[in-house]
Amino acid sequence: MKDMMTEVFQVLSGKSELADVVIKSFEPPETLTDNASSIVIVPVGSPEQAMAGSDKFLAKRFVYQINVETSDRIETKRLAKAVEGAMLSMKFVQLSGGLDEYFSETKRYVDARRYVGVSKLYADY
Repeated sequence: MKDMMTEVFQVLSGKSELADVVIKSFEPPETLTDNASSIVIVPVGSPEQAMAGSDKFLAKRFVYQINVETSDRIETKRLAKAVEGAMLSMKFVQLSGGLDEYFSETKRYVDARRYVGVSKLYADY
């Protein structure tokens, strides 16, 4: 059985622009220096059935929120753009909404975007 979250993680980890960034799933890293950048992959619900054919569904639909956090606003935007390119390479497109904020408590900028994509037909997810 395949795991889409692992595939997203591997694609993000393989981007040279994200080489120095801590990438995790579900929760931010517990130990992170003040100036370190991080990316968190969060599934938005479980995979959904997509593309019906005859008496079964042939693909799965996935929605992920990708949170980019840094201590520098421009760096946050640069990393978010790299994430966008990586997700597009997997045929994931950005949904409307998201978050573009500065949190004074943590002194970090956050760019959180949601992406939706559909698996290839007959893939076992």
